[in-house]
Amino acid sequence: MAISIQRKAAFAAAGLVVTTGLGLVACDATSARETKLSAGGTKSTQAAGSLSAAQIAAGGTRVSGDSANTPVYLIKGYRQKVTDTGCASKWSGAVDAMRGWGWTGKFHRVGYYSTDNPKGCVRIAKGSNDTSIKDLGRNLAQNIYKNYSSKGQTVDIVAHSMGGLVARAAIAGYARHEPGWPPKLLIQDVVTLGTPHKGAILPTYCASNRQCREMSGTNSFLNWLGPQLPQAEGGTDWTLIATDRDEAVNSSSSAAELIGAQHRVRYAPVAGLRHSDLRTRTSGHYRLNYSLNDGGWKHIRNGAPPTRVAMDAIYWSSKW
Repeated sequence: MAISIQRKAAFAAAGLVVTTGLGLVACDATSARETKLSAGGTKSTQAAGSLSAAQIAAGGTRVSGDSANTPVYLIKGYRQKVTDTGCASKWSGAVDAMRGWGWTGKFHRVGYYSTDNPKGCVRIAKGSNDTSIKDLGRNLAQNIYKNYSSKGQTVDIVAHSMGGLVARAAIAGYARHEPGWPPKLLIQDVVTLGTPHKGAILPTYCASNRQCREMSGTNSFLNWLGPQLPQAEGGTDWTLIATDRDEAVNSSSSAAELIGAQHRVRYAPVAGLRHSDLRTRTSGHYRLNYSLNDGGWKHIRNGAPPTRVAMDAIYWSSKW
């Protein structure tokens, strides 16, 4: 099975957006020029940072800033019992898939629990589920600044569940010039997967620890984050991906409206995707809905898997 990428849908100079749903549609029919994108498929030879064969076949137009070379920070989510060591392994499927689709940038898999195996991971803390998400955000911002922003290089972020709040906190603290945050932060794109932007569904399961309390409903941490998604220096493009079958975070929270997201994607209940599937699913066709700039929802019957949508979202430099 191959996934065909739709036409580039941004004409920033003219102020026009054609809402074709970039990278959301998974098509059965393939042309001779398309790249095989599913697991086990073949990939056409391409220059680093160039459009893929599938994008060219679909009529995609490269604009300044689009790049598959950008470093990507992959941030995992919350654990009620901090016993796992899977900082790197949680993203193995996504990394393998994105490499197969032509992504050449460096991946940084972020760890912050004391049990996280440092091999293959960027350790921003050695904490527990009582470590404040705000503190993790500050540490993430400092790591990005040290390795990239201080050198004038931008990065992208793909974050699952609580990891999206860590990313949001990193940018929020910078934007407000909070003490301890770096003087410069360059984050071009952020994709959140099942992140509780407006709180999680079942906070009572873990009310005894700080991180879960901070994710639940109205509290001081969510109040500190503010009602709008923050912007790093030069601007940050936000994509929120949700599933209506999420058992941990309601899709109205993970794909929240009116908080400043440029793109929102919701997988329909019939797609059967659960909370962790948003991080791990790299193949298949799924019904989904998408919205640009809080506009009306548009339906796609044969939608691409979450990992593919996330990669396309961080590839393009402008709005879809």
